Amino acid sequence: MADKPVSGQDRQGTGSRPSHPEARPKRSGLSTEAARAKTDLVELRRIADALQDSELRYRRLFESAKDGILILDAETGAITDVNPYLEDMLGYTHNEMLGKALWEIGQFKDVAESRAAFRQLQNKEYIRYENLPLETKGEQKRHVEFVSNLYLVAGKRVIQCNVRDITDRKHVADDLRKANDELLAVVAELQRRDHEMQLLNRMNDLLQTCTTQEEAYKVVALMAGELFPGHSGCLASLRPWDHFLETVSRWGEDALPEPLFSLEECWAMRRGQPYEVADPQTSLLCRHFVHEPNTGYLCVPLTVHGETLGLLCVVGDTASDEDQAARHRLAVTVGEGIKLCLSNLRLRAKLREQAIHDPLTGLANRRYLEESLPRELHRASRAKSLLSIAMLDIDHFKRFNDTLGHDSGDALLREVGRLLREKLRKSDIASRYGGEEFVLVLPESSLADTFQRVEAIRVLVRELQIRHGDQLLGTVTVSAGVTQAREGLTARDLLREADEALYSAKHAGRDRVVLYEAKAS
Repeated sequence: MADKPVSGQDRQGTGSRPSHPEARPKRSGLSTEAARAKTDLVELRRIADALQDSELRYRRLFESAKDGILILDAETGAITDVNPYLEDMLGYTHNEMLGKALWEIGQFKDVAESRAAFRQLQNKEYIRYENLPLETKGEQKRHVEFVSNLYLVAGKRVIQCNVRDITDRKHVADDLRKANDELLAVVAELQRRDHEMQLLNRMNDLLQTCTTQEEAYKVVALMAGELFPGHSGCLASLRPWDHFLETVSRWGEDALPEPLFSLEECWAMRRGQPYEVADPQTSLLCRHFVHEPNTGYLCVPLTVHGETLGLLCVVGDTASDEDQAARHRLAVTVGEGIKLCLSNLRLRAKLREQAIHDPLTGLANRRYLEESLPRELHRASRAKSLLSIAMLDIDHFKRFNDTLGHDSGDALLREVGRLLREKLRKSDIASRYGGEEFVLVLPESSLADTFQRVEAIRVLVRELQIRHGDQLLGTVTVSAGVTQAREGLTARDLLREADEALYSAKHAGRDRVVLYEAKAS
């Protein structure tokens, strides 16, 4: 049997759910809203927990940070928070810093400058100071690196300042800079000393090649100006015959010694050691200056083996005690080089004097005559000028010597030598040729002039009153032969002709001057 269709009424009677939406129950919609609310609550709790965790982490970082941290109110500049590290760094307690303005602590006590700096913090989002000096509560100096950031917190502007203590790093940098400066100073000093050594070596090389004291004086004037830049000075040489110091070399333009002064006028010469004046107003001054110096100066005596040679004087102020000590050392070193040179030149001159001069008469000896006569002949030939020579011999000298003794003979020779030195020109050469023979070389003198001059000498010798002890020696006479240089004649030829003329004077009766006459061939 076929099923019978079921009507709507029948379906309701059976308890089936109505198909119209309004007929559905509203309980399921309430459950969805509750679920959403529950979900939102869970999310809020999660966010709150995360925020709490974040704040806790921030607080831990804030309190354990190894840099100082300041939180400022961007509007008032008041400190709202500070971490323990900064408290320890500056020596203030937490309460001492909270609520105070930034410029009321540390180096920010300078109100005017700090307020201007705070305005920069307000207007700029980021400010950095590489090296900011701070002062602790105990007035200790600290150096910090200061960084500020401006940001919003809950719609309110906040300034966070990170303060890193770089005092140790600054000290290390200062130490390195100081060490570097010291190293540069050492290098500069080494370069200065190297330059001085080069100048000293150059001066010593030049001094060693000098053959006369006059050349050495020029070298000193040249090199001292370079060795003592900005200073003046002079070199004074001791005159052995009167023990006066003569200024022989100078450089610069400041107060300098007199051209001639005594040993007693210099404190260095009196004391036999360097004498330095730093302040002329408070020191004893040497009296050898033309005008009293208004700057410091240094006098260095030049002495070798107890023999005083001269004085080195350096005038001028120094910038520091180190410069003064350096100048003192340099002046002593320069003085060593100068005095060794002068000593060698004097010794060389003394040896040369002994080699070319006769010690008894003070005239040139035969060796010097043999060296100088060819030179004078060459000079006369080149200049086409006249040259004459004369040979003199003391009459009966052997008999005089044997009768009155050798001491009397020496006294006679000394007097004749003195007479020749006084009556001849500086350009003439007078030499002791033998025991009692003398040769005179007279440049630019004609035969007639030479004859007259030698004749005058002969007369003066005859008039000599020579005493030896209490004894008055008898009359002394000389014989002389004179000749003149001519083309083609050598020094030996001239000496031979003068000797022949002298022999003629002796043969004619002595006590006369004879001109050479060539023999007819």
